[in-house]
Amino acid sequence: MLFLLNEFVTEVEAPELRLLKRGPVLGFEDAHALRAREAMAFARNKLQACHDIGEGPGDILIADLAALIIAKTGANAALFPVHDGRVSEPRLTILPESILEALRARIAEGGAADIRNIWPRAA
Repeated sequence: MLFLLNEFVTEVEAPELRLLKRGPVLGFEDAHALRAREAMAFARNKLQACHDIGEGPGDILIADLAALIIAKTGANAALFPVHDGRVSEPRLTILPESILEALRARIAEGGAADIRNIWPRAA
């Protein structure tokens, strides 16, 4: 399943299985015990930590957070806006696969994902 996290597109296969394997590495033992709200707070905190050190999330973290969000919310896209240096509450949506494919192709060709046009349409 393709997933859009801010301006990053990643492919996540078997999100639940990924959580079982990667949950302990991320800091939680039982992904099934997490509620959607707790999962989103966890993702926001991980992204805030990246923002605080001035680095973007790595590919593995992006895929891990995508798996968590997919498993807990069913969304295939999440925008975590940053306001005044703080990562805010996310916007979640389900985007058509064709839009995600087009974004992934644009990124693969060296272009940037222009999410400014996607999120207003998704609202």
